[in-house]
Amino acid sequence: MKTEDARLSRPPLALYIRAMHDRHGPCRIPRTSRAWRTLAVASCITAVACIRETEPDLSAPTPWEIQPAATLDDGSTYWPGAQWRTALPAQVGMDSAAMATLSHDVRSGRWPTMRSLLIVRRGYLVFNEYVDSTTPQQLQPITTATATVTGLLVGIAAREGRLRPTDGVVQYFPEYADRIGGMGASVDDLLAMRSGIIFFEEGPSPSLSTLLRSSDWLSYIISTGKTGAPGEKWNYSSADAILLGGVLHAVTGEPASAYAKQTLFTPLGITDYSWLTGRPNDLPQMGGGLSLTAPDMARLGYLMLRKGQWGASPIVTSAWLTSMGQRRSPSVVEWLGYTLDFGRMLWELPIRGSGDPSLVAAAGTGGQWIIVVPSRDIVIVATGNAISVEKHATALQLLYDVILPAAH
Repeated sequence: MKTEDARLSRPPLALYIRAMHDRHGPCRIPRTSRAWRTLAVASCITAVACIRETEPDLSAPTPWEIQPAATLDDGSTYWPGAQWRTALPAQVGMDSAAMATLSHDVRSGRWPTMRSLLIVRRGYLVFNEYVDSTTPQQLQPITTATATVTGLLVGIAAREGRLRPTDGVVQYFPEYADRIGGMGASVDDLLAMRSGIIFFEEGPSPSLSTLLRSSDWLSYIISTGKTGAPGEKWNYSSADAILLGGVLHAVTGEPASAYAKQTLFTPLGITDYSWLTGRPNDLPQMGGGLSLTAPDMARLGYLMLRKGQWGASPIVTSAWLTSMGQRRSPSVVEWLGYTLDFGRMLWELPIRGSGDPSLVAAAGTGGQWIIVVPSRDIVIVATGNAISVEKHATALQLLYDVILPAAH
């Protein structure tokens, strides 16, 4: 299968950085967008200073443009407030020329299904691009990346002593006792998508489309039957994630969306979101119904990067995140030649080119990604509207071909 090479097109610095050496003044940069001029300053290759050209171009302001950082730190004690702090790529060890070229390629529509691309390094937002009228304030469906949020919420409930991964699922659903008795799956089996429940994301019933049309999502899942013993076989299943939403309601007494607001979203500063819900008890679609802004997706990645800590408060334990990132089910999918493993509601990415065995991602159909690279102190967020697998995995190509080589 022929796939598009994601490596950068020919560097456009000659086109976008026309620095003229003038003995009597600073070099000049043509009047392009503010973001281009700011990146150009960091990449200026002439021997003269390009200081005054960083002044704002008020003729065409861009609200989400990257601004240079006044001070720098390693990010280990930083957590974002209402807005992410920003820095020029070179200020945090990212190759400015590579980032300028990547910006050009995104804006020019080289990857037409991409809607936004963000890069956070050492707690600084250094890349922040939106296309096709997408904005930082726009809620975007994160589709199946929602499952990772489900894994975090179960981890919070475990930290609070409300449940244990070894708990049998049956005990949490006494109202379905006449049908659930033979299930045998544990909470951990659901997290690892090894429940043994018959379910198809697409295709014949029992499937996600018929589940969402049913009058009782939990009853539908419980009634589908089994493919085998719990723990034996991996099967990507939104039903497992939704069933965990039912477990969370049983142990908290409130819908998982309300529990998320209290224990996860509010502490992280996430105030704007939407979540598809159904029955019973306003049960959220825990496998794919959440919509967030791209900057708030980065907050979730940053929480994982900082090992579950947010300010002075632990949101989820480091041990829980380690368990989510364990390569429990190896080599379960291959996208564009990249073989991925699955842990517990979290994908594990190939080590190649990163030297990082803890490279993980929340992945959503259509090109929604929250990628965490601990060894480089990087979080990457991508959103898209892809239909094909090739376009869905564009973020992986950018990670290995562009972003990792640019991170020094």
